[in-house]
Parts: sequence; structure tokens; C-alpha cells
Amino acid sequence: MNVKEMKKFLNSLPSEMDEAEFICQKDSEGNGYSPLSDADSNAVYIPENTWSGEVFDLSCSADDVCMEEKEWEEIKKKPKCIVLYPRN
Repeated sequence: MNVKEMKKFLNSLPSEMDEAEFICQKDSEGNGYSPLSDADSNAVYIPENTWSGEVFDLSCSADDVCMEEKEWEEIKKKPKCIVLYPRN
């Protein structure tokens, strides 16, 4: 889901849902749930396959992420993502 799709979904909700909590599902089988704790939009996602990958915080340095400066600069050019953090 991208931001445009999420906005459309949120805008479709009735106003009585304004105080509803966001709950993160642990996995696709529903083996656990946690309330949403925070979100970060200063990151990039590098997929490793169709269901998982790596996220890099753009406020880090090349040394922080154990990369050469040139490699880190290429990673930072990737499209940004929004990371949602569960409480647990």
C-alpha cells in the first residue's frame, strides 16, 4: 500500500473512527498484534524478495550502516518509505 492508497482509505472512514487506534499485525497468519507506536518517513526500503527487505534510516552515516560512502549515497537516492513501528 502506498501513501495515496492509505489516504484514500483513511478519507473513506466515518468521523467516528477518528479516535480509533492503529493495530499492527505481526504476520499474515495473525499470530500476534501490537498497537502502533510511531512512524518514520526518513527512510528507504531495499527489498530482498517479494515479502521482506532492509530499511535504512537516512539520518545515519555511511559508517553507521557499515557501507562505503559511495554505496551509501546510492542507497540514499532510493525512494523514501514510511516505517510503522509497533509498540511490542
